[in-house]
Amino acid sequence: MRTVVYARYSSQLQNSRSIEDQIAVCRERADREDWTIVDIYTDYAISGAAGMGEGQRPGLNAMLMAIDAGGIDQILTESTDRIARHQGDAFAIRERIQFAGARIFTLMDGEVDDITGTIKGLMDARFRKDLGARVKRGQRGAVQQGRAAAGIAYGYARANRLDERGELIRGLRVVDADQATIVVRIFEEYASGRSPKAIAAGLNSEGVPAPRGATWRMTTISGDRKRQNGMLNNRLYIGELIINRTSKVVNPTTRRTVIRPNAETEWIAQAVPSLRIIDDALWAKAQAVKESLQGVPFDQARRPKHLLSGLGVCAVCGGGWVKYNSDQWGCGRYRDGRGCSNSRSISTKQYEKRVLAGLQDELLHPDLVASYVRAWHVENARRAQVTTRERGKMERRHDEAARRVDRLIEAIACGADDFREIRDVLAKARAERDQLKAQLGDLDALPVIALHPGLADDYRRQVAALHEALGDNEASRLEAVPRLRSLIDRVELAPHPSGRGVSVTIAGRLDEIVRLATGRTLPAATPSGKRLAANT
Repeated sequence: MRTVVYARYSSQLQNSRSIEDQIAVCRERADREDWTIVDIYTDYAISGAAGMGEGQRPGLNAMLMAIDAGGIDQILTESTDRIARHQGDAFAIRERIQFAGARIFTLMDGEVDDITGTIKGLMDARFRKDLGARVKRGQRGAVQQGRAAAGIAYGYARANRLDERGELIRGLRVVDADQATIVVRIFEEYASGRSPKAIAAGLNSEGVPAPRGATWRMTTISGDRKRQNGMLNNRLYIGELIINRTSKVVNPTTRRTVIRPNAETEWIAQAVPSLRIIDDALWAKAQAVKESLQGVPFDQARRPKHLLSGLGVCAVCGGGWVKYNSDQWGCGRYRDGRGCSNSRSISTKQYEKRVLAGLQDELLHPDLVASYVRAWHVENARRAQVTTRERGKMERRHDEAARRVDRLIEAIACGADDFREIRDVLAKARAERDQLKAQLGDLDALPVIALHPGLADDYRRQVAALHEALGDNEASRLEAVPRLRSLIDRVELAPHPSGRGVSVTIAGRLDEIVRLATGRTLPAATPSGKRLAANT
């Protein structure tokens, strides 16, 4: 009887010699029965539920094509679960083989007829699902004992030991002091405004060994938002061992495994304080930065190339003031088709120098501040009557917007992130929430100005320190640039009346200026906040 042998094993975690073992026992049976083996087909490290296509199980696919061509009487394999662990596949394969005039013969069941094939197909598929449930149960038990159920996260080392019976206890971890220092550094740099890409580049340039011996990558640090992986999402760094964050489901068409996030209520957590690396304050600060970038397009979230990128506005047409060659800035509309009459330009050095001088010397000039304080006193009586009512309305609208954001995030976590309209609504809800938060901050900003007579001097000292940081090393510059940019709402550039050069007008964000000068924490600012303006 002309026979082909089929062997398969499922996972790279299994012993690849199982293929040779399966072939060996099939050869022994073929020799006893005097069957002629005409070919052998194998699939290495491929699930029995992976499908039947060439790209899914190439060995099985090649065998079926050989059977279709004729000249083969039977398929010899160890058991039916080697052929398939999917009921639909098992039925389709059996029908195809029978149509070609061949049969399936297994060492465990002999010839596989329709009844045997149906029962065994059901059992094989069920075993695969039961195995997944047993793995989950084992992971849950390991976590409850404070043992890791997965690989070793960066920052930790194995601490496995033998129990009193001499058996190995797996999954025990201990903090790796050298790697823990890098973990803290990554969180501190990210919390200070440095991007994951810049952090990875810095680590690579210094030759810091990366996880698994490769190079540092942005995704290693930031991870995937849906799957909640990556270093910035790893709660083990704050002493919480988490499992069941995701579930694996198989696409019935492609047979590819899809990883879906589980709701946070389904997570299984265990406190392991001995494995804490990051304190709560640093963790919260990093998560706040990450949350502020959720829903922001990549081109808006990435770090500006220059200190004043995106802040300059042409006073003539309202268009952006852009860098159009290696050293000159000008009106983008004039440069792109002469859509504006403002043909003036300014060098990068002069542009930054005048803006920084305006921030340091002019934006909180005593006369300028005094005029705002006087205006505030004039309006104070009227504001006192409406502030309470306005605040109540704003707080209610802000709370409703925040709840709407939370509901949309929950919907996305349950799988709605595939729908673009959900993401758009979430972005609008976040914008409304942040705008209302800034308006609430505005109610406090002017009183702070009035009550701090030494504010201007403190502010100038802070800006001078940031200015000096711009000329230091790359790390200090990366920290100083976002802080300086946060003080500026926009920079308006107009043709100077003298006929040469430009006039520069800086509009600052009042609540950010107060925060920098006093260290007082006010509600977060957005471009909608109050402004102070200065000309340079």
